Order: sequence, then structure tokens, then C-alpha cells
Amino acid sequence: MIKIKTFGVIRLGSGIKEFDAESSQVRTVEDCFNALNIKSAPDADKFSFAEAQVFVNHTRTTKKNFAIKDGDEVWLMSPASGG
Repeated sequence: MIKIKTFGVIRLGSGIKEFDAESSQVRTVEDCFNALNIKSAPDADKFSFAEAQVFVNHTRTTKKNFAIKDGDEVWLMSPASGG
């Protein structure tokens, strides 16, 4: 299992705080976004790697093809913004 957690706008837009995904279906960071978009309500916002910061096991990755394996924890975070 892969534990996927969302933060910020991604959490608000998807309506999902966290969920588990099968490691046979989620093999890359990009797959995490696909799983999130499938799990979200049909009318929820759709998210992609291009609009997020991604951490795998507490380490930031900038590669959407970064390999995910069983037992990993992935954080999908909206970029910081403020004013």
C-alpha cells in the first residue's frame, strides 16, 4: 500500500485528506495524481504534478516519474502562497 496525503488547495479541491492506494496501481508520482483524481468526486477539481510540490517519504522530488514502492508515503502539496 501507498499512503497518499494531500495538503492546501489540493486537499480543499479534492475533498480528500488522505487515502491508501495499491502499489500495483501506483508506481510513480504521476500515478498518485491519477489515483487522487479518480478517488475525488466527479465534480471535484482535477490536479496534476505541474501544480504541486511532492514529497516521498519526507523528501521532495521534482520528477513526475519518480518511482513509488510499497510502504511509501507521498505528500501532494499545493505551492505556498501568501500575501
